[in-house]
Amino acid sequence: MIKFLHCADLHLDSPFKGLSSLPEGLFQRLSESTFLSFKRLIDLAMTEKVDFVVIAGDLYDSGNRSLKAQSFLKNCFVKLESYNINVYISHGNHDPLDGQWVNLDWPSNVHFFEGNSIQTLQFEREGRKVACLHGFSYETAAVTDNRTLHYPEKKDDLYHIGILHGQADGYSGHSRYAPFLVSELLKKGYDYWALGHIHKKMDLSTEPPIRYSGNIQGRHSGETGGKGGYIVTLNGTEVESVFHATSDIEWHEGNVDLTEAESLQQVITLCERELGIYQQPQKGVFLVLKLSGQTNLFEELLDGVFLEELHEILLEDDHAESFVHVVSIKNETKPSIQDEMSIKQSGFFKDLRVVLKDDLELEQAIAELTTHKTARKYLELENQDWEEIQKQAERLLLSELHKSR
Repeated sequence: MIKFLHCADLHLDSPFKGLSSLPEGLFQRLSESTFLSFKRLIDLAMTEKVDFVVIAGDLYDSGNRSLKAQSFLKNCFVKLESYNINVYISHGNHDPLDGQWVNLDWPSNVHFFEGNSIQTLQFEREGRKVACLHGFSYETAAVTDNRTLHYPEKKDDLYHIGILHGQADGYSGHSRYAPFLVSELLKKGYDYWALGHIHKKMDLSTEPPIRYSGNIQGRHSGETGGKGGYIVTLNGTEVESVFHATSDIEWHEGNVDLTEAESLQQVITLCERELGIYQQPQKGVFLVLKLSGQTNLFEELLDGVFLEELHEILLEDDHAESFVHVVSIKNETKPSIQDEMSIKQSGFFKDLRVVLKDDLELEQAIAELTTHKTARKYLELENQDWEEIQKQAERLLLSELHKSR
């Protein structure tokens, strides 16, 4: 039997782009959240008395690793060494081997996978081989070839664990690095595949487990829910996996249905009630609040001043261990059914909707932004981004036509 911790995508030193306008104390806590989440994972590994820790890529947020982040990791690994816990690490596209950093002396329990080829590292217990771990590190930031063919097949009774930081074919949402097919991984006969790169925990297979553990701390509103790692126990052919949420701050999206609301005071009351649902002991929550439903208050809610004042009312002054901070309010309400039907049946709306559904039109609309030195850094649009832009454009169009009636 072996027991290990599987985690990935630490992204230490994450800059949390777009959130610098948060209150200073809150932004500082967010900046430290990746470190705290990993510290909790290390404490978990020691409490669970695991044999080793697997980190499947992207320990750092960039190739230029800070001395602070490296020193932090070294201290964590020294603690694990005192508990005779090994660490097996692969570097991903965010922290490739050709990056710049200060070379530190790592404790003897830490094992890094090399670049350019698949490497096999062995875990021994009391001088006896127990498990083989197979993986590689990104030698550069753009590893775009499929390397799964070079992983060796299992041909003995040892436990075999594959470590891979990459994109499964057929799954969208991240850059297509080190692509692979699930069927290719299954052919290897391994007992477990520890995946990294996708920031959402996800099982691509259960027998054997082929699993993304997700990142350890949500960094924006698209990375919702608890983040952390898995404690995995392999006992013969049996596998037990338990997910542990260690993130200090969780992102959530709350929904407030205003269909039955009859006044703006009711809107405030319903929003305050929604905040109470997300309050968690000793955990911070960043909440994106969505107002939805077909409501007679649609026109009043188009008033940006009210939404700004609503946001201020909902903000907490005290950001202690437990808090719910409303990051933003999305107004996705619609006019009453009768008003919406009247607007959408107009020929003008139908013509404009055709334009909104045209991806080429959208690309041309933001073309100038892609050449702007500052703006283009924030325009790495993925499929769900395009879908959201289309939805927002349609809502804006509906709002403007409603006001002009």
